[in-house]
Amino acid sequence: MHILWFRRDLRWSDNEIVTLSTADNAEVLPCFIIDPWFYSQAEVGKARVRFLFESLENLDSNLRSRGSQLYLFEGSSVSVLQELTRQLLQKGDRPKLFFNHDIQAQYGIERDRQIIDFYREHSLEYHQGLNNFLQTDGDRREQWMEEYYTYLRQPLHPIPERINTPQLQLDIPQLTFSDLKQKYSQFWETENTYFSGGETQAIATLDSFLDSRFHGYHWKISRPWLTQQGATSHLLPDLTFGTISVRQVYQSTKAKASELADNPKAQFSLKAFCDRLRWHDSFTQRLYYYPELVDLLQKSPLKLTDIYSSSQLGET
Repeated sequence: MHILWFRRDLRWSDNEIVTLSTADNAEVLPCFIIDPWFYSQAEVGKARVRFLFESLENLDSNLRSRGSQLYLFEGSSVSVLQELTRQLLQKGDRPKLFFNHDIQAQYGIERDRQIIDFYREHSLEYHQGLNNFLQTDGDRREQWMEEYYTYLRQPLHPIPERINTPQLQLDIPQLTFSDLKQKYSQFWETENTYFSGGETQAIATLDSFLDSRFHGYHWKISRPWLTQQGATSHLLPDLTFGTISVRQVYQSTKAKASELADNPKAQFSLKAFCDRLRWHDSFTQRLYYYPELVDLLQKSPLKLTDIYSSSQLGET
């Protein structure tokens, strides 16, 4: 049994762990853990939680179209995964855990360390993949640019034709999506949300940007009013929650640029957008190298969410 643990990679397209965990028709248990730590943070607003829940609902719909489903567990991520693994072991399985690297606060670093230690203690396999490009084997800043573009130009990870998810009886707190909407109704009833969550919506947002909204991007990004009117990509929350990969965005943008090779103004705007993508990923890399920056920024008058948001295409 393969445990496919989604976090900030809420998509099935160009997702390394989806492709690897489902290979050779292996039995897969796709899951997400509703960890109270996330929505209890002061900087996490209701609209952000609703975006997450909408993304989970869309991911479940996509999985069901391939014969699978998304299991929603609730509780501490470490406790839930440890108990899930124990129960699968009791059923005679030797589960293998698939999850992507996550850039997060100290909580996430410690969470992943505990889970990896648990799997090692039980001599169980795990695979930690890449959600987007990330140097994980040491600070090699002088090579970052070359490796970054090498990654972006590689083929996208394919979506499996079918996902083999057996029906399991598990003694772990679970939620249906109906339960989710009832229990967390304060988030679903949020008004004035500017973005809808989910991979389907993310792809539609990218398509609409590349269809027409990219024109003048290089100067409109500095005009907040124009940004609010849709002049920029509006992909910030999708990149944050991983409902679309940077690589898919980059390759689609380069394909559009090829179509408009004889339009210098369009070329300039699309290049400016690709530069913003690189800026976003370089900031993410810095947080991976120096996780202590998270704590320092949280203590500063300027919130980490402000800094991080500005790095993700400079759009709000």
